[in-house]
Amino acid sequence: MIKNVKRVIIIIMICTVLAFTLMSCGVDESVQTVQNMVDTEPETGDAKSQAGTEQTLTEQPEETKPENESEMPQEALTETQEASEQRQEVSEQTQVHTPQAVSVTVSATGDCTLGNNQEQSYSGSFNYYYDTYGQDYFFDGVRDIFASDDFTLINFECVLTDETEKVEKAWNLKGKPEYAGIMTGSSVEACSLGNNHTLDYGQQSLIDTQNVLDEAGIVYGYNDIIGTYTTDEGITIGVVSANLLSQNADREEYIKNGIENLKEQGVSLIIACCHWGIEREYYPNDYQVNTAHKIIDWGADLLIGNHPHVLQGMELYNGKVICYSLGNFCFGGNKNPTDKNTAIYQQTFNFIDGQLQPDINACIIPCTLSSTQSANDFQPTVAENGKKQEIIDLMNTYSQNYSNIGFYEDGKLYVRE
Repeated sequence: MIKNVKRVIIIIMICTVLAFTLMSCGVDESVQTVQNMVDTEPETGDAKSQAGTEQTLTEQPEETKPENESEMPQEALTETQEASEQRQEVSEQTQVHTPQAVSVTVSATGDCTLGNNQEQSYSGSFNYYYDTYGQDYFFDGVRDIFASDDFTLINFECVLTDETEKVEKAWNLKGKPEYAGIMTGSSVEACSLGNNHTLDYGQQSLIDTQNVLDEAGIVYGYNDIIGTYTTDEGITIGVVSANLLSQNADREEYIKNGIENLKEQGVSLIIACCHWGIEREYYPNDYQVNTAHKIIDWGADLLIGNHPHVLQGMELYNGKVICYSLGNFCFGGNKNPTDKNTAIYQQTFNFIDGQLQPDINACIIPCTLSSTQSANDFQPTVAENGKKQEIIDLMNTYSQNYSNIGFYEDGKLYVRE
């Protein structure tokens, strides 16, 4: 009986030892331990049995080395992570910066009167051509040029209104509000309103024109109103425009303040549009030249002039191009002007990390304001062959007396040595 009790006690002790051993040594080692205990089971004497149990409980498994990072001590793991983070930080610091280069192409034209003057009959007028051929007719010969650039700017020399009460003057220029579709249908993004025809049918006609342009999504500059347009590449272009025919310094302030405002906004490219000069004169007067230089010094990146209704020369001043007059373009104000020569000025501006670069990549695209020389059909057309060369030669002549730029046979601008 006593022997049986001893066996029970020994079995209980073995089970206890087995549990501890399984946790610390693994199954195989525990089984071997149990087997050894069974083989050395004492027949009598509680003291011996207790001594054997104490021996088994105090034995510890041999310490093993962790096989992976998850079994590493916390301090070693922390040091490893810190070293990895330091290596990553050094790698990021030593990475070479790749400049982000972006190019933006701007096209600019001369006077666009999308309508009639009050003295014209309907037959052969701009309105007649619109009713006969539709809105896409007028810029059909240059639409591909406008569509392939990033920003097309025209001088908008009329009002779009239903007003009939005109201001007393020699020429009142007006089109219908729906004529805005001529611009939106041919990729015209902006226009300048600073000219001597924005109030031809009173203050309301100007308001109507602005509302039409706003609804069409066409940006514009006019006196203290500055227009901004952001290209798909993220370059923001600003437009300021004013009528400077009075040669009044107060009018010039519209341009100066507009440029300062655009600078404060962080605009990438600033274009100033000036209405000035003497009609049918092929060379700018002193006021045009002196004022153009001031405007460039104020911060304009490009200056587009209009009003003479004919082409005038161009100048490179402090690294910026001045177009003194681009002539008429799509001009409904005259059914048959004598001088039909015109041009599209086009310049590609390069930016690196958002900063405008000083290089000049520009050209003129010689055009005629009509597809026929016998009359004005209000469809500007790219000039070819002899007519193209004639316009380039004239632009070289108009520019040479006060500028160091010229134009190659393909119209590309170059700087003379």
